[in-house]
Amino acid sequence: MRSFTPRPTRSIERWLIERVAFYLERPVSAVDPAVPLAEAGFDSVSAVSLCGDVEFEWEIDADPTLVFDYPTIDALAGFIAEQLAAGERAA
Repeated sequence: MRSFTPRPTRSIERWLIERVAFYLERPVSAVDPAVPLAEAGFDSVSAVSLCGDVEFEWEIDADPTLVFDYPTIDALAGFIAEQLAAGERAA
């Protein structure tokens, strides 16, 4: 199991931008963290894949509906940061 290293929300956001750019086949500079992922062209297959990436990267539960509950990269990064902080407090 990986050891937990806290990552500021900005680092999480940057990681998400890179993953979203990969799935949308766009340059990182073309991904706006404030635009809802669905509006940017993110589909359900990409959402499931991204949630799998999130689970692997941070070892947190990431249901595929997460991208609908937190529709922007900004919101999703905040959620991940909260989950990591809660896990740290529980440990």
